[in-house]
Amino acid sequence: MAEIRLEGVSKKYSPKDSTYAVEHLTYTIPDGDFVSLLGPSGCGKSTTLNMIAGLESVTDGSIIVDGSAVEDLEPHKRDLAFVFQDYALYPHLSVADNIAFGLKMRRMPKAEIRRRVKDAAERLELEGLLRRKPKALSGGQRQRVALARAIARRPGVLLFDEPLSNLDALLRDRTRAELKMLHADIGSTSVYVTHDQEEAMSLSDRIAVMSKGRLEQYGTPSDIYLRPATEFVAGFVGKPRMNILDGDVVERGRVRLRGTRVVVDAGTNLGDRTHVRLGLRPAECSLSTVSEADADGTVVVAEPLGNATDILVRIGGDNFIVRAAGFSDLRPGDPVRIDAAGVAVHLFDAETGDRISE
Repeated sequence: MAEIRLEGVSKKYSPKDSTYAVEHLTYTIPDGDFVSLLGPSGCGKSTTLNMIAGLESVTDGSIIVDGSAVEDLEPHKRDLAFVFQDYALYPHLSVADNIAFGLKMRRMPKAEIRRRVKDAAERLELEGLLRRKPKALSGGQRQRVALARAIARRPGVLLFDEPLSNLDALLRDRTRAELKMLHADIGSTSVYVTHDQEEAMSLSDRIAVMSKGRLEQYGTPSDIYLRPATEFVAGFVGKPRMNILDGDVVERGRVRLRGTRVVVDAGTNLGDRTHVRLGLRPAECSLSTVSEADADGTVVVAEPLGNATDILVRIGGDNFIVRAAGFSDLRPGDPVRIDAAGVAVHLFDAETGDRISE
C-alpha cells in the first residue's frame, strides 16, 4: 500500500497554451484509501490519473508516493497497476495467460505465478474460465479478468479509468459491489476516475470533485453531499440534482426563493448581501395542490420511478424538481405550492459560487 500526495500538480499540453488541462492540484490520498476523481468530461480527471501513472508528464508540481517523488519515473518503475475502460486484454491469450502476463514480464518464478493467478481467479470467480479467450467472455467477465490481472501484481496503487462504463446498468451495479468488496479485501490504495456520482459516492472513502481542470472540493462522500463547497459541487453531486435558484434576502437570516412565496431560514450570517444562490435538495421538499392564485408554479411533468416520483415544476423562468415518495397523482398543468420548511438550506455567493459559511 502507499500514500499519494499531489503538490501543486499542473498540466499544459503546449508551452504556448495559456489554458491548463489540470491546474495546481494539491491533496493527499491516504494509504489504503479508495479515492474517486469525479467530474464531467474534459475536467482533467483522466489527465490527473495518467500523470499519477506516468503516462502523462507533469508540467509543474510533484507527485509523491510513499515519501518519494515519482513524476520523473517511468511507469514500469512505479508500484502501480492500471485497469482501463476498454479492458485492454490480449485477444490471443487465455484468461490465465492474460492474468499472468505482467508477472511473466517481471520474470517471477513459475510456481509463484501459478499461485497468484489461482488466487486472483478465485477472488473474482474466474476459476472456470481460465482456459477461455477474451472473445468467449461477456463484458462483465472481461472486466473481472482485467481486475484480476491488476491485483495479481499486488501493487501498492491501483488505478481505474472508468472501468464500468462499458457495462449495462444491472451488471455495472453488481460489479461495483464486487469492486468495493475487493478493495476491502486487498487494501491497495485505489484511485478511480468516473463521471458517475453514484459510483463515486458508493465506492469512495474520499472524492475529488473537479471542474475545468481545477479541484472544486476534496472530502468524504458525506462532506461532499451535506456541505458542498461550491455551487458546481452542489449541482453535480446528488440525484436528482440539487435545485439551485436565485434568492433574495428579505430580513436577517431569511431568504425568499425568487418568484415564489417560499421563505427559508438560512441560519447563516449573510453579511450585507441582498442576493444569494439558494440550494434545496429535491427529496427534502414537498408539494401541495392549491388554487392558481396561491400557486408557486405549475407541474410540467411527473416521472414515476416506482419507489418515488420526480416532479418537475415550472417557477417563472426556472425549473424546480421535487422527489415525492411512491406514486403521485399530480399531472402536468396542476398549480402547486412548494413547502421547504425545515429543510437543509445551502447558500452560495452569487458572484463566486462559493458556499456561504455558517
